[in-house]
Amino acid sequence: PLRPRTAGTAGGAPRTARVPRAGGAVELAAAALLVAGAVMGSLIPLGLGWLAAWWSPRLSRQEAKWAVAVVPGTVAAAGLVWLWGRTEGRWGEPTAEGALGDAITASWPWALRAAAVASALYLLWRARRPKG
Repeated sequence: PLRPRTAGTAGGAPRTARVPRAGGAVELAAAALLVAGAVMGSLIPLGLGWLAAWWSPRLSRQEAKWAVAVVPGTVAAAGLVWLWGRTEGRWGEPTAEGALGDAITASWPWALRAAAVASALYLLWRARRPKG
């Protein structure tokens, strides 16, 4: 087992060396819920994961907003750009006339899953930093 080692300081008093931590429990649980929701395709774990990220005690308000709004919003914007490119025939097979609604219906579950995974990755990144 890993035990903290003591090292002498300039004043002669021993100090405890820092042992790297895996991250905050709330952030890790939120990331796990988001990944589980993405894999299962269920909205309940996704919602719980984003709520846990929003109320995480380790994240600043700015970081929580990024995890819950900015990262998923960026993924949603990328999905809209992809749909626009399809309707314009810029990439992929062009969307048939009047079939944009069907394309949106087919793509929104994948965009939601991608947003959840992106938020989970952001939370894991932020959970790895030292507390303080």
